Amino acid sequence: MKSLATKGVFAIIIILFAHSGVFGQRGDDQRGRFGETPEDSIRALRNLSLYTDRHRQGNFEDALPYWRVVYKEFPRITRNIYIHGENILAHMIENASTEAEKKAYLDTAMMMFDQRIEYYGDEANVLGRKGIFYFRHNNNIEEAGPGYEALGEAIKLSEDNPSAAVVITYMNVTLGKFQSGMIDNEAVIETYTYLAEILDNVLARSANGQIENARESVETLFTGSGAADCDALIRIFGERVDQSPEDAELLNNVHDLLSNAGCTDSELYLGVTEKIHVLDPSARSALNLSAMYRTLDNYDQVINYLEQAIDLQENPVERATYYLELAILTNQVRKDKQLSRQYALRALDDDSSLGRAHIHIGSLYAAESDCFAGDPEAAFKNRTVYWVAVDRFNEAKRVDPALTAEANRLIETYSIYFPDMETIFFHGYTEGESYRVACWINETTRIRARKE
Repeated sequence: MKSLATKGVFAIIIILFAHSGVFGQRGDDQRGRFGETPEDSIRALRNLSLYTDRHRQGNFEDALPYWRVVYKEFPRITRNIYIHGENILAHMIENASTEAEKKAYLDTAMMMFDQRIEYYGDEANVLGRKGIFYFRHNNNIEEAGPGYEALGEAIKLSEDNPSAAVVITYMNVTLGKFQSGMIDNEAVIETYTYLAEILDNVLARSANGQIENARESVETLFTGSGAADCDALIRIFGERVDQSPEDAELLNNVHDLLSNAGCTDSELYLGVTEKIHVLDPSARSALNLSAMYRTLDNYDQVINYLEQAIDLQENPVERATYYLELAILTNQVRKDKQLSRQYALRALDDDSSLGRAHIHIGSLYAAESDCFAGDPEAAFKNRTVYWVAVDRFNEAKRVDPALTAEANRLIETYSIYFPDMETIFFHGYTEGESYRVACWINETTRIRARKE
């Protein structure tokens, strides 16, 4: 009775499919999925049902023979045979008793992915799954060919929307090949730059958490691989920069590569940074160049780029810090106190709370011990500069209380050089009255006597 009932069910199915044109000749997507005859359809549906039930129960070994019939004889019956096939074959690979058996199942899996593409397309996605499946079940990097090629082709086909897992796996395998001596570090660098460019392009269009994580992972893998050798980077990208000196994308990629690899003391890094600045000048890039030339003790260029940073900076508070740095350098390098003060005053114009600019001006005054050389009253006048110096130190702590301790130390240090009361009286002045310190300083202050 059970046999008759089963036959009755399949008879009904056959009638239904016959009316829907299932048994037509192969050609379009809807015809030939269940074979050419009613008997084919019965065989297809029976094996589909038997393997599906066992797959649902997690009984993959028992599902395998029925799945294999559907996979081989009815490859277009449903996309699920390929989705389920991954689970079945993964189980068989992991539980294989010999390497030969494991390899046979893995080979079947690779053919299954190719067949899925043949009948259902979605090539980039399926190739990515194929590559990840391969390396999930095969740790032998020397046999990486089929999986590695699948991953590479998947990335190439999906550059606008790559799979994060595929990209990370591809980078990992590339490093494995490098560590096994199968490829050199130049191949690793080429792979890294290729992947980084793809991911950066995606992120430039819109935020994407998975792609951001992939970019970070690729970066971490590369920088920790030992392949990012400065000599190799300079040799590879030096020629490219020479050939395309105005390619902003190339320049920025090379800049980041050299920076991440710690090759910032190279001529190529400096040259690339300068080219980027020329193509897209900014206060930040000028400031970076100024700092780089400082390490080379080329202070003419330090000052040059600092001046450019000032011209390019629109934020007055930021610009004030540049002016102060320029003031300090002008005094140290060019020994020009007047110009140094001028820059410090400009800093205060931009940011009146920049107390350190007052500290700098006061220090300039305090260091001017021979301003009145040749003047009959030089001995007295040279001491008057300490009044204006102390004025600046007092102003520094007024506008910036965080400088109070430092300013007080300076006030204590230089107040001892004030003229004494007798000297003040001798020159016809009275403590507390207004006094203008001449020379290049030209500031008005208040007369004070040294405390005994």
